[in-house]
Amino acid sequence: MQVKLENSGHLVTLVEPPIASGGEAHLYALANTDKYLAKLYHAPTGELAFKVGTMIARPPDDPMRAWGHPSIAWPLERLVTPGNDPFFVGYLMPRVQNMWPIFHFYNPKTRRQLSPLFHYRYLVRTARNLAAACAALHARGYVIGDVNESNILVSETALVTLVDTDSFQVPTDERLFRCPVGKPEFTPPELQEVHFRDVDRKPEHDAFGLAVLIFMLEMEGIHPFSGRLLEGDEPEPLGQRIADGHFPYSVLRRGPYEPMPLAPPIGLLHPDIRALMRQCFEVGFSRPAGRPNATAWKQALDVAENSLVQCKVNAQHYYRTGMGACPWCERAARLSGWDPFPSRESVASGDHMKPPVTYVPPVTAGTEKKG
Repeated sequence: MQVKLENSGHLVTLVEPPIASGGEAHLYALANTDKYLAKLYHAPTGELAFKVGTMIARPPDDPMRAWGHPSIAWPLERLVTPGNDPFFVGYLMPRVQNMWPIFHFYNPKTRRQLSPLFHYRYLVRTARNLAAACAALHARGYVIGDVNESNILVSETALVTLVDTDSFQVPTDERLFRCPVGKPEFTPPELQEVHFRDVDRKPEHDAFGLAVLIFMLEMEGIHPFSGRLLEGDEPEPLGQRIADGHFPYSVLRRGPYEPMPLAPPIGLLHPDIRALMRQCFEVGFSRPAGRPNATAWKQALDVAENSLVQCKVNAQHYYRTGMGACPWCERAARLSGWDPFPSRESVASGDHMKPPVTYVPPVTAGTEKKG
């Protein structure tokens, strides 16, 4: 199958079958190059053509461009059908390889299987690179809207790429193309239970989802609103807890949840990161504009990474200065020897692949009833 680049008129050959398919489009590799992908819509429209054209005309300033890595998989050129009467069918975008959804890295079980030498410093750097990409989008007036764990890819060297960018909220002179979707566990309290097609998203809405992902990256995949129910019969779903402001780590008010028993202590986080988390989930609960923006997160994460020290027992353990004993050594002992960051020797021997004897890693967004 062939399609045509709208501007140059060059024909490109797509490799069939598609490498991925979704409800709205197929993704195709291109013959004779591994640098690009083609996204072809099942039902292309004039509105989609206009939106994609606007994005191509006003790209964000990719913070990783100088390093040759696209941290935002932005549309490059519209694709049209060959022939004398071409019509819009999709767009060309950069291709990234050897990258996986972010949840494979913040979940300790999948991280140990996929990339066992991906240590805590890399997790902090991943968070920093994610914040930098978000800041670049916001600087150009774009809003992600549907911030979640499946549209962010990560490499084994902590590079980040945002994908599905055509679902972002895009402003034009004529209209605002809204983002019509979202996941409750990454949605701020003021947008819970609303119809996203009727809402103009703002950067402070993205800021909530960004903070959730940063928390999960630095806290072993634990969602910031996961917790053990102190009293009552049934725990609420995450979306309802977010809507009610039931942040288990709050210092301003006591709620019906406490941190998960197997969650890392909040003191593991750098003080600047802890302060921003509370600013987002406590101050930002009633005043969304008070949430830290992506640039504030990037700056704080730079400070946090530069403060990390290396454990003398396990070189794969990094932790913030001022903690005294290595918290990851303590955590491995608490988890019956199941080390979230196994040593190079353990990885080389394959011991890290042995199943735990008594420990099951915490689920990403678990809830437990006390008693």
